[in-house]
Amino acid sequence: MKHLYFLLALLFTSFSSVVFAQTQDLNSDSGKFNLPPGYRMPLKMKVYDLSHKLTGKLSEEKYTSEDLKFLKRISDEELEKYKDQAPDYYNYYKKGTDFINSLSSKVKSIYSKEELWYIYAFDQKLKNKLTTIK
Repeated sequence: MKHLYFLLALLFTSFSSVVFAQTQDLNSDSGKFNLPPGYRMPLKMKVYDLSHKLTGKLSEEKYTSEDLKFLKRISDEELEKYKDQAPDYYNYYKKGTDFINSLSSKVKSIYSKEELWYIYAFDQKLKNKLTTIK
């Protein structure tokens, strides 16, 4: 019976270590991301590379616009409510909107709004590249 308790304790400890390590890996990646205030990345979240669209190549990874959604879409009226209630979220959303609006019509014809929001949050290198395209 003691051996059973020992094995269960060992199994639990090993599992806890794996979960902690995965969480640490995501947290270390979060420095590369521009996530909204309070956003917690799911452990199993896949981050897609959308740079293929600039070259006209098809993605090797299949994704839908639903896979790219991470942010609640809000109207301009709702956004004004956030100004006082959640200023950090308001500023994040406002900066993201300003970024998307500042992009050239060429970039906007290549990427959907969902893709641009996704890039804004999850691909800083591509985000910076998009700002240089006229």
